[in-house]
Amino acid sequence: MKKNVPNLSTATGVSHDFRIAFGNLSNYLERIRDNDPPRTRHLAKRAFLHRAVPHYEEYFDSETYADALTESNREVVANINAVIDAINELRKSEIVDYDRLHPLEQALLSLISGKPPDTT
Repeated sequence: MKKNVPNLSTATGVSHDFRIAFGNLSNYLERIRDNDPPRTRHLAKRAFLHRAVPHYEEYFDSETYADALTESNREVVANINAVIDAINELRKSEIVDYDRLHPLEQALLSLISGKPPDTT
């Protein structure tokens, strides 16, 4: 029996738990924001560079989850996947500039929640 996708946003129909899928990106950006020691930033950067961020329907695969991709969330998922593609392209090119990655992370959070991106 397939599981239901957990922790769905009522506004978007996608799971808030998808944040885990891009945790390496969030962790890396947080290490920069917190001005962590160079070694900690390096390890976070390495983790980000070595792990591709999966698309939404890969993270919530149809073998395990029922209705991960629905008619009502299809457009949001397509937009999420477009941002994921941009992040993975930067990652493949080893572009780790905070000012390029942070807006993409904020865009993902906004797409998941249905709220405008935080520009801070």
